[in-house]
Amino acid sequence: MKAPYRDSRRGGILGGLLITGVVMAGIAVLCGVYVIRNVRVNEGARNGDVSIDIPGGRFEIHGKEKIDPSALGIPVYPGATWTKDSGGASFEWVADNDNDSKGFSVAGGTYVTSDNVDKVLDYYKQQLPSWIVVHRHNQTEFKFKENGYQRIVAISEKNGETHIGVAAVGKPESN
Repeated sequence: MKAPYRDSRRGGILGGLLITGVVMAGIAVLCGVYVIRNVRVNEGARNGDVSIDIPGGRFEIHGKEKIDPSALGIPVYPGATWTKDSGGASFEWVADNDNDSKGFSVAGGTYVTSDNVDKVLDYYKQQLPSWIVVHRHNQTEFKFKENGYQRIVAISEKNGETHIGVAAVGKPESN
């Protein structure tokens, strides 16, 4: 009678998975130690300002409580009111090896009016005739892109009110 077959390889697939798991855990620990030792988060004097120092430079984040849409090149719908939970921020990268900062700003907020959506849409069609109009998911967006800057007005109806979202993305000095 012949002896049953035995695989002489020890561990097989299970051993390979175990070794891979140990190596991945070791890499994760080393990355965590590196981040803890080399990344610093600093809160600024102004409310909402934060800088994050990392090897090679830092990210600067400047919070803004209220955005003036007209300063962004977006007209404000007459009689619309600013919602208190709106705001924006600028994000800037400052490299250690040069004083030339590069960044972008994201600014946005929401206005609300009791006027119906069609009246608000007519207003923005007149005010922004060259902007691209996109309709999607019960919302109409007016979009404008030029020289790396993007401006957006999003209009929708919620709870019997017309919400007008305004946003701008561009260089920090543009927002």
